[in-house]
Amino acid sequence: MQNTKVCSESDSWTSQVELWVSEAGIISEDVESNVRNAFARVNRSLFVEPEYRDKADQDTDLPLPHGQWLTRPSIQIRMMALINLRRRMRILELGFGSGYLCAVMAAAGAQVFGLETVGSFAQSSRKQLDSLGHHGVVVRRGDGKKGWPEVAPFDAIVVSYPVASESDLPLDQLALGGILVAPLSAGNGHRRAVWQRTPDSFKRVVFEEVSVA
Repeated sequence: MQNTKVCSESDSWTSQVELWVSEAGIISEDVESNVRNAFARVNRSLFVEPEYRDKADQDTDLPLPHGQWLTRPSIQIRMMALINLRRRMRILELGFGSGYLCAVMAAAGAQVFGLETVGSFAQSSRKQLDSLGHHGVVVRRGDGKKGWPEVAPFDAIVVSYPVASESDLPLDQLALGGILVAPLSAGNGHRRAVWQRTPDSFKRVVFEEVSVA
């Protein structure tokens, strides 16, 4: 009976992921497949507080300890599409929170590094990642603005909190051709923005408005 319940929950999560990915408008079939498979392999309910687990398969932001939030799946899926998630990438996540997105990127075969400003949160998330077998993730407490120069450069940097300007981002830690995606503050809201490192500069493209908790 318990196995039936687990299978049912797994099937429900996979179906939700299929829906969100299909609505994301991902152009590359390979990237779409990578993103779909990675998200399907990591159960979001294992990375939220117990009282919110019944909402984990909904497309909504969920509260985390220390006043933080776990971003809704549709936004995270779009972010993964923008960095062209694939195997053997070196990715830095700034503000990894509960470690959910780190686990997703690791499930795609990426080498993942995470920075979190709250030391106790970073420690508890590290233990959770280890307990679930996500050993391909290296995390520590640190200032996102400074990045992680000791292990740079990165093929992609994912910022999981709103930033006010480019000066808040470690763009110089991107490899040539590398991509950074972040919610950029704009008036009363936020816009998803992407920077790509070119031989001479950083090219920025601003995308649609997003809702960030």
